[in-house]
Amino acid sequence: MSSPTEEFKVDAKDAYDEQNMFENGRISLQIGAPAYNILQQCANIMREATEHRMKREEKEGFLFQYGSRNGDIAYRKELASFLTRHYRYHVDSSSLVVTAGATQGLYMLASLLFSRGDVVFVEDPTYFIGFQIFKTDLGLKTISVPIDEDGIDVDMLDRLLEEHKKSSTVCVTEDRPYWTMLYLIPTFHNPTGRCLSEARCRQLVQVARKHNILVVCDDVYNTLCYEKDSQGNFVTPPPALMSFDQETDPGFLGNVVSNGSFSKILSPGLRLGWIQAPKKIRCLIINSSYCDSGGSFNNYTSGIIASALQLGLVEQHLGKIQEIYARNMNAVHKIIKEEWPSGVSCLLPKGGFFIWVEFPQGFSCAELHKICIRDHNVSFYVGSICSPQGLFGNCLRVCFALYDVETLTDAVRKIGQCARLMMEAHTT
Repeated sequence: MSSPTEEFKVDAKDAYDEQNMFENGRISLQIGAPAYNILQQCANIMREATEHRMKREEKEGFLFQYGSRNGDIAYRKELASFLTRHYRYHVDSSSLVVTAGATQGLYMLASLLFSRGDVVFVEDPTYFIGFQIFKTDLGLKTISVPIDEDGIDVDMLDRLLEEHKKSSTVCVTEDRPYWTMLYLIPTFHNPTGRCLSEARCRQLVQVARKHNILVVCDDVYNTLCYEKDSQGNFVTPPPALMSFDQETDPGFLGNVVSNGSFSKILSPGLRLGWIQAPKKIRCLIINSSYCDSGGSFNNYTSGIIASALQLGLVEQHLGKIQEIYARNMNAVHKIIKEEWPSGVSCLLPKGGFFIWVEFPQGFSCAELHKICIRDHNVSFYVGSICSPQGLFGNCLRVCFALYDVETLTDAVRKIGQCARLMMEAHTT
């Protein structure tokens, strides 16, 4: 008998097959991607930014070259200013390295620093492709760490690190400065939407220093905060974990890396992101043959986005999509709380792309998924796909970003109707 994770393996691979999705008319609440009516706005942004930068390139031509290994200077400068405004701490442009998106950044870090058979630690649940990269692509052994309302259980992580460090055969060197890593999504977590509390952030940094591990933060949702102040303005997002591991801190060793991307806040098609890291990590990246051969990982696009940032186009766009996503999120949450069966729990996130729903133990979201596809051509992710151990079969994840609010709420309402019928059938 296949496990819940195996059962949905094909489903996960097909989730981004857009042509198939539109041809069969399926409403896929699985896909964590921006809506097309939002992406259409990127055309004007890119046109204006390109015209701005090309005036300079007609004289220099820099963007059409391989580019600096750590990335376009203007991009890193403008990005640092943007992140400083949103991250609650000063981001220095020298701490940034250009990437071709967060997935490339994660793969690069894991493959440069660790070898097949090494152990890495992950939250449970977490972003399913993240742990698949470790296990399937890189042959790393993943150890799951549970989370709660405040994020990863740091006490449990501490005990697990102590246990596995004793049997580790990794020889720490200048080129391999850590024996293991922790992958986590501390802000607006995928799939649960939760945030690592400030107390946990401080505790986690201390544990990372104690055990000499690298903490890689998937920071792709940080600026997508939907909480507002009394004047109706969006508040600053929770502080990034990186802000608790600064060079000015007593005991600083450089244990945290922030892996960011423009995929959620602008366009995934740009394939553009950044890594913010301590000097020893940046040096390992830019001195690698992988980086030396091609120079900047996305020189041209980073230069265009530098202009988009400089002209304030990204900031304006971010404000617009915060309004749209906040409205979508609140509408979905309202339906789940008011129309779905009793016994279902669902926390309202303060940002991100996802809502995590928990049914009573024993309820099969895999069965619910089949019924929703059969009767309504609506899909979502069963919680077990987000778990390295195949747990959370009674949970599901829906994305509220890809569709307009009417399509979205209609689909969520249908899922609730199917869930109600299932629960009533099981009680008769």
